[in-house]
Amino acid sequence: MMFRTLKLALPLLFLAGCATGYVIDRLRPKTYLVGPQLVRYGLDPDQAQCAGASLSKALDVWQMRQLADAARAARGDAELTPRHLAWYASQVKDAKVAAALDRALADCGVSTAAQPQITIIEGDLPPPDGVVAARTGPTNGPADYAPSDDLWAALQAHEKGDFATAARLSQIAADAGDSGAQQFLGGLYAFGQGVAKSPVEAARYYARAAEQGWSEAMVNLGKAYETGEGVPTDPVEALKWYLLASARPTENPELVQGNIRNVSGGLSVTQIEQAAALARAWEQAHRR
Repeated sequence: MMFRTLKLALPLLFLAGCATGYVIDRLRPKTYLVGPQLVRYGLDPDQAQCAGASLSKALDVWQMRQLADAARAARGDAELTPRHLAWYASQVKDAKVAAALDRALADCGVSTAAQPQITIIEGDLPPPDGVVAARTGPTNGPADYAPSDDLWAALQAHEKGDFATAARLSQIAADAGDSGAQQFLGGLYAFGQGVAKSPVEAARYYARAAEQGWSEAMVNLGKAYETGEGVPTDPVEALKWYLLASARPTENPELVQGNIRNVSGGLSVTQIEQAAALARAWEQAHRR
């Protein structure tokens, strides 16, 4: 009987501890939650006090805790600055958190002009791809893309459930250089439709399509690098492809942003900036 009592009591004790912590947060000044982080990111004592007071007025306890948790994600392998704090705040799902931090820093004379280079499209770079292809409707690929006859037939076969024909025709189109077929064929290998399931082949064709500007292939290639499916695990490379995809139309922009948050949460500031630099270099190399 005592053993059963202990099994039931432990979860209750855990919940009680969480509740107690939340009550304590509500009783003490809200600046307590973020104050140490503001100093950690390079604000002097006066700036930290000013920003903390501003955040306390704009955010509730839960929002302050989210900001504090995001700020703690940074590792200490590089000097942390307000620009890094703004980056981590931007990863909080509640957009009010980042907006409140931006206002607080600005009002307290803290500059974040030199943000970490996370933005991919900047300056005089061309706008993101995303146009209408002649026979397939809106695309998430190169502006001048037009599907080949083989891919068009493969898509029709796939729609009818004839996966073997879809795979055979898309293979012909992909090997002939049809970048849309390469993205499509990557999906067939990923799910084993008409071909033997192969993460390696899926990643290979996703990579070929991603290099030619297909955003969904970029997302799938990023996931492959994040999980190690078909390619060696490389979170920096994964974040690079997610960032590139985020600058283009995708079927699920929220998913892409979620992928960015998930993978960057396990990276250091230096690794995040490395991924962003790789993405910028890719954009420069693929300018038209």
